[in-house]
Amino acid sequence: MTAVLTAVTLPVTPVAAHTHTAPAPPAVTAAPPASAVVPIAASEVRNYAWFNSKAEAGDMHAGVGAHVARLINAAPAGATLSLTLYFFNRQEVLDALKGAAARGVKVRIVINGSQVWDGDAYYKALKATSGITVVECGTRRPDKQSTRGCMTRRTEASPLHNPPLLHNKFMTISSVRLAGGGTAKNVLYVSSANLDHYRAYENAITISHAGLYADYLHYFNALMAQGRSGASDANAGRTYTAGGHRLYTFPRREAAGTKPRSGSNDPIVSILKGLTCSGSTRIDLANFRIQRRAVVNELIAARKRGCQVRVVTGARTGRPHDVGAPMAALVTLAKAMPVHLCGYTEAGGIPMHEKFIIIRQAGTSTLYLGSHNLTYRALRQNDENILALRNHPLAKPFQQRFDSHHSTCRVYDPSKDPNIPASGDIADESTD
Repeated sequence: MTAVLTAVTLPVTPVAAHTHTAPAPPAVTAAPPASAVVPIAASEVRNYAWFNSKAEAGDMHAGVGAHVARLINAAPAGATLSLTLYFFNRQEVLDALKGAAARGVKVRIVINGSQVWDGDAYYKALKATSGITVVECGTRRPDKQSTRGCMTRRTEASPLHNPPLLHNKFMTISSVRLAGGGTAKNVLYVSSANLDHYRAYENAITISHAGLYADYLHYFNALMAQGRSGASDANAGRTYTAGGHRLYTFPRREAAGTKPRSGSNDPIVSILKGLTCSGSTRIDLANFRIQRRAVVNELIAARKRGCQVRVVTGARTGRPHDVGAPMAALVTLAKAMPVHLCGYTEAGGIPMHEKFIIIRQAGTSTLYLGSHNLTYRALRQNDENILALRNHPLAKPFQQRFDSHHSTCRVYDPSKDPNIPASGDIADESTD
């Protein structure tokens, strides 16, 4: 198990939110040479956790890119590999996918529409490679966003004025070869990180679990089918069960008679509302963007009931570069309890792009992780996933990661935020 446990700011040149600097474009080849399977260490497949650190500021996604490439390179002929891509421009992953397809791995990819245009060399390389099936969820708009997500094209007035996204970052592989002999089946990779060059704090896990593998594969197949059909279902999200574990998928429409900003049909709201706070209940929440008012209300209510609540976030606003006024719900939360911010600063601060929660109650721990920001877009429009692992060994390194962020990230003080208008009227929107 690997866990790198440093966090927060680094005095280097600032990078905009979701600014993805690519290396030289790849060469487009229709028939890559066959490559041999390269077995992977069992420690990278069974209960593996990856975190990056500020020491890797030159390429903070190099570690996760290398891990994903090793997983792909270990897939033997006849295996099935299913991968979701939001932003993608890592050459080592592209090379690994080409090699896998050439040796007979069934490679299937669902990609966000923002990359679907003639100017994207990585998308073109995937499409041109024999043996790789690519399903596009939308196409690129003039503003560089996707026209839709896989599951829905729902776009309405604020806070749903931006189009949906395929925002997932997960992969399933039916089997991989292990160093020293043997095979691991039902391999599942889930991350907060895109396979690109964004500079931010991230996490990823890889496990081997038949039930969760089947659930994620079912979800992937639904994304693929909906992307191909072009149909729209704004309430496509489901809750899957695998023993004590859960998979929550999105989008989820609000209940009839309520508005998108309501807490209806929001699993995070339901989880928090259902907690008893009898002394030792702890909620440690780390999320890149905290926009949803109902979630904030439940965090405050849980604290008032006696739960221990700690919060770390990665952005003040819902806009690129973290410019402008902060999200209204974040301000409300920061006025009610300390909120630690690992975010953009003029000195070159590095944002925390992670999305995880650890809840400990009555001898039970549940780790929630995945792609899901606490925004309205993530809840009501996007293709997203939250994986809930109950009493799982991965909770320990994630707890260490949270403690590191919490101890080193500064406390956000809304009273000192110069971007809050004198009127107190704060915008409530988000780009993802």
